[in-house]
Amino acid sequence: MEKRIHLSDEVIKKYLKKKGLLETVKEAIREAKPDIKFAGATVFELGKEHILVLFLDKEENPISDMLIDLKKDEVLTDPSTFKVKIEIPPQETMEHYKLWVDSRYYEGKAELLHPWLTPEDIFGE
Repeated sequence: MEKRIHLSDEVIKKYLKKKGLLETVKEAIREAKPDIKFAGATVFELGKEHILVLFLDKEENPISDMLIDLKKDEVLTDPSTFKVKIEIPPQETMEHYKLWVDSRYYEGKAELLHPWLTPEDIFGE
């Protein structure tokens, strides 16, 4: 007997949005052409306005980061222009972020979009 699972429209829209955001991230990295060697990149969605890309080495230590502003359609590749802190509050399972860009401050829920994008995933090498 075959079982069928029907996904709600909300689940499908969330999946398509997530997939679209990851393609946006890959394109932003390709256009930025980072001059660093990295083993992988971890991607977080910060609220509804920003995406954080953490470039990591083979031991998963941070090398650099990049911030994508979805509202302004701009990519900040100089980590000195922004500061971000992601934390898991005690007794919580959801990550929380604090972000400073220029003189503006944001905070809210940080959602992991992808734990490990390889350079091959991004550049297709």
